[in-house]
Amino acid sequence: MSRKVKGMVSLEGVTYRIVRLARGSYSVVRISDDREVGSFKTAPALGVEASLVEPALLREIARLAIHTAKTSYVGFPAPLPPAQATATPLRQPSSTPPPLPAT
Repeated sequence: MSRKVKGMVSLEGVTYRIVRLARGSYSVVRISDDREVGSFKTAPALGVEASLVEPALLREIARLAIHTAKTSYVGFPAPLPPAQATATPLRQPSSTPPPLPAT
């Protein structure tokens, strides 16, 4: 899989580039010196591997990247085909609505 830049995040006055390496795996590059400071994985749980910064800082960078949509979320269930999506309602109404007034 080719690397894809997902975006930039800024934390404590420093800007970092988020690069997708593989599904759920990202590299963090500090823009000021173009050095990779670590990487993180989003599944099954957030995991960080810091190399030039403290793990706590890299965790905050990863969390910021996730919260600002700089990562691809792959945990959504597949949508139902249109025929199945409207076949049965997911829940019944809790009460019957009041009748409309006569006109």
